[in-house]
Amino acid sequence: MTAPPATGLTAIEVAERVRRGEVNRTRRSAWADYGVIVSRHAFTVFNLVVAPTAVALFSFGDWRAGVSVTGTALANTLIGLAQELRAKRQLDRLAILTAQKARVVRDGRPHEIPVDDVVLGDLVLLRVGETVVADGTLLESQYLEVDEALLTGESDPVRRGAGERVLSGSICVTGEGSYRAEKVGSAAFAQRVTADAQRYSYTTSPITRASNRIITALSIAALALCALYGALYALGEIGAEHMFRMIAATVVSTIPQGLVLTATVAFTIGAVVIGRRGALVQRLNAVEAMAAVDVVCTDKTGTLTSNRLKLDTLRVLTDELPEHEVRHRLAQFACASIDRDNKNIQAIRAALGTVPVEAVEHLPFNARTRFSAARVREPGAERVLVLGAPEALSPGVGRWDAELNRLQTAGLRVLLFAESTAAAPLEPGTLPPALQLLALVALADELRPDAAAVLQALSAQGIAFKAISGDNPRTVQATVAPLNLPMSREPVVSGKDLDAAEDPVAFVRAHSVFGRVEPLQKVAIVEALQKGGANVAMIGDGVNDVLPIKKADLGIAMGEGSPAAKTVSSLVLETNDFAVLPEAIAEGRTIVRNLRRAGKLFLTKNVYSMAFIVAYAVGLFDIPFPYLPQQVTLLNWMVIGVPALLMALTRERSGAADKTPFLADVGGFALRTGLVFAGCGVALLALGKHVWDVNEDTQRTMLLTALILLGVTVLWRVLNGDGERLTTDRWLVKLSLVVVPIYAGFMYWPLSADFFRLAPLSGSEWLKVLAVAAPAFAVSRLAEWIPWRRALGR
Repeated sequence: MTAPPATGLTAIEVAERVRRGEVNRTRRSAWADYGVIVSRHAFTVFNLVVAPTAVALFSFGDWRAGVSVTGTALANTLIGLAQELRAKRQLDRLAILTAQKARVVRDGRPHEIPVDDVVLGDLVLLRVGETVVADGTLLESQYLEVDEALLTGESDPVRRGAGERVLSGSICVTGEGSYRAEKVGSAAFAQRVTADAQRYSYTTSPITRASNRIITALSIAALALCALYGALYALGEIGAEHMFRMIAATVVSTIPQGLVLTATVAFTIGAVVIGRRGALVQRLNAVEAMAAVDVVCTDKTGTLTSNRLKLDTLRVLTDELPEHEVRHRLAQFACASIDRDNKNIQAIRAALGTVPVEAVEHLPFNARTRFSAARVREPGAERVLVLGAPEALSPGVGRWDAELNRLQTAGLRVLLFAESTAAAPLEPGTLPPALQLLALVALADELRPDAAAVLQALSAQGIAFKAISGDNPRTVQATVAPLNLPMSREPVVSGKDLDAAEDPVAFVRAHSVFGRVEPLQKVAIVEALQKGGANVAMIGDGVNDVLPIKKADLGIAMGEGSPAAKTVSSLVLETNDFAVLPEAIAEGRTIVRNLRRAGKLFLTKNVYSMAFIVAYAVGLFDIPFPYLPQQVTLLNWMVIGVPALLMALTRERSGAADKTPFLADVGGFALRTGLVFAGCGVALLALGKHVWDVNEDTQRTMLLTALILLGVTVLWRVLNGDGERLTTDRWLVKLSLVVVPIYAGFMYWPLSADFFRLAPLSGSEWLKVLAVAAPAFAVSRLAEWIPWRRALGR
């Protein structure tokens, strides 16, 4: 293919490429996304086992059991499906706000279009902070450097000139240019890097992965028991109807089919709630990551401050030029600079206005060298002007050093403006020689009004805060001083101090405010905190924040930040409202707390159900099969499924992050409590058959009654944090009080008693149930205090 002309493609050429499918669309159609969601909820192990079992039960005339297991499968499938589809629609609408854009030239004019609409052969423009959206060849390069760390792992930016290749997923960090899109969509090298922010995706989290491991183990055990029933049927020990009834009861009682449903509902609802508050969740696993965060790192500019820079002071340093001439030259530099989107340049241009000037040569700003330069020409004169950090241009400014300190201590961002008196050409990475200092340029950036309140809210949640900035340490210290927080009274350390530290982990943990930090040092700070056991959130807005955002456990980008920062982040503060952050983190902790509660309900039932069935299978105490399928369904909906689902919807705020591993916390609780309840159930079945001499319907009813009563106590325990504090979700506690009366209604109403095969209990039988259940409850509570509890991380 020949290179497109400078005018880019025409509308007709674009339409032809779209017709041929040569478009940068890496995602499938929306209908395909919906199909994936439907199949994920419909084709589960639970449904694939239950469906043929239900058909068999109906064929044998056991419509009660058939209706019960079918209803359970349908309810779980439809509720989860409805919630995820609803969340997808809402998240898609929110994602439109942050969908990445590309600048292309078509019909001779630049256009800003969605990345998905870039076609093969498009002429794409590139400048600082933008992501390369398609593989291609550079047509033009003005001091262009791209960061390919997200693709290759190499941390140093790479210089790229005209004729060289650039890969999608690279980030422009210096200069500008244009390239021809030669590989688009799935053919591009890193298409998924640039598409994550636009497409709906179901991403697992540590909790869902732990839940899936539990479900897999329990499913294997349940299938093994079902195979055993098949063997017993083949040997003539049991009939076909009894076999299918046991299969249905085993699958419904031992596979926690509602656990993943509850997690999906909780995460998707949480993402929507957070999105409505102005923070777009780009990956569902970010909701869980929010709950674990205990350190927040942030760049100063654009997060603690408003990032609305204005020229505050211009202090002339030379006696050879009048102030108006220095201002004129500074205005020339601002108008000629290739860094036209730089906030410093924009503030200078806004204050000094535009002047006619010809830009002959450029050196764009570089984070490593900390200066930029431009050779400008006007009638009768040509000069090289330089603007950068004072320590980059001159180790000292002589008699103006005190003035520099005063401005920096006032919280102003101070740059040094100079002119080179040499005629040498500009060399990338090299400071022009023979600099004459012209002026100190002080820029003001106001502290966000809510910054102190936000940091106090984070601190109340047990979250530490690290302010990281490339500005001079004195400027950073002056910026945080008005916060009236402990960190504002700490000494500010620099990137050089970090490099010199013998123990970087201890050094980073001991300090909260960092100045003159380079981009790679931000990554080092995040890594040091992680090595110290912290879960780190990194907030940034610029291209220099991309790597630390990617490295952090939770990457957060400001809505006004660079496209690259927003692309790699998991959370985007779309409204640039820093105050949303404590709410988002609190919401994440609430969701994870609720999931831990729900997991305890589900898995406790799975543990004692598996124990019952194993006790029956090995002939322990010659007890009957513990459940009928419809009785398991009643148990699920009374004290497990419905409470867990309602629990996922509660918004009670949680305290500090619970770092106990999910399996240790939830699994330990379920194992301790479930085994105690299993002993109670086996005792009831054995006493009912061998001592009290009641029929099987009464034995099963007594067992179900005990489990309902004990299930209510488990609900109280998880709501009250195992006695640690009283829940404020009192409506859930009150709801649990009506469970037993509702269950009694089912037992004594003839129609429901017949459907669930319940035998109405007499007063003495109620007392017998209580006599066995009460000690089980006491033992389960005592088990919370024995020493081996600590072994599970509690």
